[in-house]
Amino acid sequence: TPRHHRPVRAEQAAPSHSFTEHRRPLHPMQNNRNQGYPPASTNGQWQQQGYPAAQPQGGQYAGYDNYNQGQYAQQQGGGYPPAQQHSQYPPSAQSAQYPQTQPAQGYSNQGYPAQASGGYPSQAPAQTAQPQPSYGYDSKAPPSGYAQGGYPSGQGGMQQMTSQMGQMNMGGGGAAAPAQGGGRYPGAAPTGAGGGGAYPTPNAQTQPPPPTAVPEYVHVCDPKQIALTAGVLPSQSSTAQRAHVPLGIVIQPLAETESECPVVNFGAVGVVRCKHCRAYMNPYVTWMDGGAHWRCNLCGLMNETPSGYYAALDETGRRTDLAKRAELIHSTVEIVATPHYMIRAPMPCVYFFVFDVSRPSIASGALARACSAAAASLDHLPGGKRTMIGFLSYDSRVHFYALKAGSPPKMTVQSDLEDIFLPEPHGLLVNLAEARECVDSLLELLPSMHQHTTDVEAALGPALEAAHEIMKPIGGKLSVFSSTLPSIGCGRLMNRDDPAKLGKPGEHKLLLSAAEYYKELAFRMSHVQISVDVYLFSRYYTDVATLNDLAKFTGGQTHRFPAYYDTKDGEDLYRLVTHSLTREQGWESVIRVRVGKGYKVTDFFGNFRLRSTDLLTVPCIDSNKAFALQMAVVEKGVESQCLSVQSALLYTTSFGERRIRVHTVCVPVTSFTSHIYTSINSPVVTALLFKQAIARVTSASFDKAREHVRKSVTSLLRSYSYTSGAYSTSQALELPDNLAALPLQCLGMLKHEALRDRNVLSDKRAAVHAYLYPMGLNEVEIAVRPRLLPIESLDGKSMPQELELTAASIDPSQCLVLDDGKSFMILVGNRVDPKWVNTVFEAMDAKSMRLRDLEENSPTELQLVYQVLDSIRTPFHKGTYVIADGTQDAAHFYGALVQDRTMGEQSLDEYMQFILRR
Repeated sequence: TPRHHRPVRAEQAAPSHSFTEHRRPLHPMQNNRNQGYPPASTNGQWQQQGYPAAQPQGGQYAGYDNYNQGQYAQQQGGGYPPAQQHSQYPPSAQSAQYPQTQPAQGYSNQGYPAQASGGYPSQAPAQTAQPQPSYGYDSKAPPSGYAQGGYPSGQGGMQQMTSQMGQMNMGGGGAAAPAQGGGRYPGAAPTGAGGGGAYPTPNAQTQPPPPTAVPEYVHVCDPKQIALTAGVLPSQSSTAQRAHVPLGIVIQPLAETESECPVVNFGAVGVVRCKHCRAYMNPYVTWMDGGAHWRCNLCGLMNETPSGYYAALDETGRRTDLAKRAELIHSTVEIVATPHYMIRAPMPCVYFFVFDVSRPSIASGALARACSAAAASLDHLPGGKRTMIGFLSYDSRVHFYALKAGSPPKMTVQSDLEDIFLPEPHGLLVNLAEARECVDSLLELLPSMHQHTTDVEAALGPALEAAHEIMKPIGGKLSVFSSTLPSIGCGRLMNRDDPAKLGKPGEHKLLLSAAEYYKELAFRMSHVQISVDVYLFSRYYTDVATLNDLAKFTGGQTHRFPAYYDTKDGEDLYRLVTHSLTREQGWESVIRVRVGKGYKVTDFFGNFRLRSTDLLTVPCIDSNKAFALQMAVVEKGVESQCLSVQSALLYTTSFGERRIRVHTVCVPVTSFTSHIYTSINSPVVTALLFKQAIARVTSASFDKAREHVRKSVTSLLRSYSYTSGAYSTSQALELPDNLAALPLQCLGMLKHEALRDRNVLSDKRAAVHAYLYPMGLNEVEIAVRPRLLPIESLDGKSMPQELELTAASIDPSQCLVLDDGKSFMILVGNRVDPKWVNTVFEAMDAKSMRLRDLEENSPTELQLVYQVLDSIRTPFHKGTYVIADGTQDAAHFYGALVQDRTMGEQSLDEYMQFILRR
């Protein structure tokens, strides 16, 4: 069966790069796990079908489907809707006042390879004359003097565009062009020459393509940092209601990308912003009056150009200094903030550690491993010579450690938990460079200092109060390690776990916070720029739901290692702690997202504190933190032909400079639902729905959360099928590539531990919520659609072919690894070569096995298995579990195959048939 007709992400061929260079992509679009993104195509394909080839153009983001290779040449495969091709220097155009947004030769005004009218195969006979198509909002012609996309046009702009579309066979005669790709459910043979990917709508001949929104010289935002649920948005609320597309944004401001973010310094002019909506200067503003004024692309206000920022316009209507102004070419820039954006001097990097030194922490080895990871990270902490560090520990008492250069650490014990005070005014938070020897000595001695303790109590609340007092003059990152349920002092918690409530209507109440103390403390910490990361190790109930408030409202994250044992979990904890401490981070940050007229932001999802209606406070933001925003169309709708969205992150860098990272996205709007469907980004839709569902669990119930996911996806697909007539003669629903994965993603969400109605312990469920809620697209994608790889026949040169998530893919002669983003499960088939099994695994008892440790002289077979696991392993993976097929534990493996029917949920085939029943 052709790849694009399959409902899951099976590779067509092994990657061409060497195996040792393979790294797990930061985004699904970077490899062949690309279903869910609007299709792109190469010039060669469209030339074969009789369309003019697009002219290749250079630039930083000239097609971004090949991140892993470090190149941006557009290739066939998934990807976000490609914008206009970019060049390093602004090309000439015929516009009088602003760059003409003409598509490249061979491309439609949408930025896609040219197709018949509306993106569907034309059924009309050939015609000699082409009527001029109408464009834009509600099919009305643009205002006089404006080209499509809302930008002023030059002489002959519309005539040239109309002529070009006539050459591309848009809106009329010629042979029907087959639609590219198309995902088919169930996996039967395609119907029709077009592969079943798209069918003409009843009014396809009357639907023009949406206008383009991006000038051809602009470098668009990297979709790993900001992405919308659709590349074309509804212009009216009525259109949004018909389309049933969730409207929203996923933002990961500091996500790692292949290229560096341009830095802009406005100097004495000051940061150039709109006087009304306070949006920052960006490539999508309109220059007027010879450059003396500019119109804001978000609110429409006419602003006067500051004298120090003025530049004349050339004959094309572009600024003469355009090539020197990164903020007018790049949609993502980092602006050097002026003193106006500071209420104090930029803070140094501050790292503070609170260790549990009770008996459970010592016995499990968690304390020793955490200290080892912290010590290994000291040379790699961001901040340089300004970095500061401090330590506390606790059991039934609180232990303070005074650090001084040239002296051993001094411990002070405080037993009065009702009135915590600082025993010394200095030395509890010190400069790392000045006290490095003392810090190294403390981290080495700390486990042995408490190795003989018998104390099993945990005064976590008093220890946090003490840390707050120490850190509040500056702020910083607080790492808390806990092996026991807080049992003494303020913040004491009781065991409220009740397995009898699992699967019952009141189960969601177990995920509500048991005490307001930790939420109130988190608010106080957020106010003084303290962010909290929580590491939990207890083998018993820990009340993750309550303790997660510390991370949720301070921009941190909660990590749970249930029943931690160092031999089993030590390497995973070490990797996670070092990653958390050394990754790219921003300090004392706030985020504001602005949307253009006609839309509004209605809700926010992620780890932050909402300080006002639209200002998110994140004391410490890192490269893994993501935020989802839900949008809605206002009553009047969008009056222009494009909508802009701008995210602004104001933060302090690790080297002590105040910066504003600005991401600006401009997309067309339309009144045709068919345009919206072809531009949907299903991974973004999935991430938004999943975060909404997690929030609804605690605000409503599990049933309502699951119903929200099921209804949202089903309504979207049914609306698409009605609009496109996407049925084959066998009554199977035809889906384009960008929607083909959405049904499976829906089932993946419903069957995930975060939402499924089968029995899941409350601590485990709360830990899953805490992990996924602040995560980005890639982590959510792999969580709802795990990858299944055979590993028994590796050649060391390429990744194994990914299999479909169904039991039908499993061969008893295979050994398979299932990766869900948080652990590896390895299923050993009954007929796998016993010699290979004995080489790679070792038996622990009659029914269980483990993966052998990798050593320098390990067999090649074992080295190849580790190469595969290491290439897809992330810092958040915890555990590798080996399961023999046919044993009781195999049920856990088969339960993760989301394409099959499970208890309480449909199989993929059943779900597709359910969608067809109106």
